[in-house]
Amino acid sequence: MKRHFIILLVLAVALTGFLFSRPKVVVKDEAKANRDKPVAAQNSTAKSEDNHDEDSHTMQLSAELQKKVDDFKEQLANAKDKAQKGKLLTEIAEVFAQGGRIDSAAKYIEQIAIAEPTPTNWKKAGDTYFQAFNLALRQENMSSLAEKTRFCYQKVLDTNPRDLSAKTNVAMTYVGSETPMQAIMTLREVLEEDPNYVPALMNLGVLSMQSNQYDKAMERFRSVLRIDPNNINAEFGLGYSLIELDRKEDARKVFQDLKNKVKEPTLVEEVNKTLESLK
Repeated sequence: MKRHFIILLVLAVALTGFLFSRPKVVVKDEAKANRDKPVAAQNSTAKSEDNHDEDSHTMQLSAELQKKVDDFKEQLANAKDKAQKGKLLTEIAEVFAQGGRIDSAAKYIEQIAIAEPTPTNWKKAGDTYFQAFNLALRQENMSSLAEKTRFCYQKVLDTNPRDLSAKTNVAMTYVGSETPMQAIMTLREVLEEDPNYVPALMNLGVLSMQSNQYDKAMERFRSVLRIDPNNINAEFGLGYSLIELDRKEDARKVFQDLKNKVKEPTLVEEVNKTLESLK
């Protein structure tokens, strides 16, 4: 139940992608394997961005989209005006994003930020790299995308250290890394700035569940619900934390409430199954 719920919650919250759906031993073993062959890992990601297959989520562009990219690249090579170059970089990024190539899209958005280094541009680059990081399946790709995410967000934080969205996302790039506690420490720093910052509270709740600290998870999700009583994701988190704490009657009340709120078919099915198991 725990594994299934974590996948469901993370997909709903869109906080940490596939990180929590991957068994911790797999992450650890993959990380060790990749440390043993860093050159191979580098070579595997050094392919042309138009033909690489870095992750199972990375796919070849359709012929139509590839033609658009090629046309925009040709125009970019001949562009003289800075504004025109920026527009073409944006167009290329949008085509890659449309084709599910978020990592490639991030590279072009980063080029925009390098050419025009505003906090807004760096934030967009960081957001896109973070999305690609969330979708990465191979440890070596997760690591490189995490580094890129942190690099771009740091440009934002250098200008505005109180950008809590950037800081929260930076924290989550450390999950599954060699220094996972950095995620907890950074999220706590965010909450020192704003004790009611919901994304940080939610992430800490999910991390507490992953480490079997259900009492802490319960308190985090309750904190979210005090701030936002209609937060469905926090209510799911609270309900499953209560189940793991063997407080089934309290959990049943939570899921009965959820039954009156959720509309999405997958969530409705999940609520019904959980209520059935609590009988």
